Amino acid sequence: MIAKNLLSTVQRNLQMANKARLNIATTKKVRRPSDDPGGTFQIQQFKVLISRNDRYLKNITQIRGFTTNSEAALQGISDDLETAKSIAIQGGSGTASAEARQSLAKNIDQLIDNIIDQGNSRFKGRFIFGGTQTTGTKPFTRSGDVVTYNGNDADIKSTIGFDTQVTYNKSGNDVFAPTGGVDIFSELIALKQGLESNDTDAIQNAIDKLDGALTQVTSLSAEFGVIQNRLTLTEQLIETKNINLADFLSQIQDTDILEEIVNLQILENAMATTLRTMANVIQTSLVDFVS
Repeated sequence: MIAKNLLSTVQRNLQMANKARLNIATTKKVRRPSDDPGGTFQIQQFKVLISRNDRYLKNITQIRGFTTNSEAALQGISDDLETAKSIAIQGGSGTASAEARQSLAKNIDQLIDNIIDQGNSRFKGRFIFGGTQTTGTKPFTRSGDVVTYNGNDADIKSTIGFDTQVTYNKSGNDVFAPTGGVDIFSELIALKQGLESNDTDAIQNAIDKLDGALTQVTSLSAEFGVIQNRLTLTEQLIETKNINLADFLSQIQDTDILEEIVNLQILENAMATTLRTMANVIQTSLVDFVS
């Protein structure tokens, strides 16, 4: 009976030691539901939350790239409009000749093409100013002095948090022909035609319109800046949440290596002591059986 009890103690300690070794080797103390049913449920919940947050972070990265490219395109458009304004001022001068204005008209014509190229900018193969029509026909096409918008005015939205969506695009009409705003291509073409026809009144009128166009584009750039600030703040918040969730998950699931090493040493010492006790208590010999 003594031997049986001592052997049972050794086996129990051996099982615990093997578990401690496995915990150390895998760095996980919860590997299956039976290890900790309550902890397993919490682990699954934390993993779901972390996975969802990772999707939000991925969306934020995608949106940031899209808005950064949109802002860069608007800056290019703004630069071209500044150049067009300078040309208009030069062409509207009383000292400019008809021949000089003809030459300036060609410069404006080239600027129109440049701005169309900016309007057809892409991010990862998607048109940024085409509304939800991000593939296929280019948002802007030109035929002579007619520029056509082929996109739509729909918003592109993405989820960046629980029940939180953000609209992160501007359509071609938002940029170039908003309701109550300046029709940028119409005004540039009017300027070109005014230069070609040596019409100083049309040229002077274009200067004021280009001022409004610049304000219009600058305002949209500011809106993208606001979106990017919001993305940064949301990203920081989600990353902090993920750090906390990962810490909670680690507390439930991960092995405390130092603690397990200490426990393993205690169990190994206990087994060695039990085996020595068994050796001292149970000393059978042939004399014991004969007697």
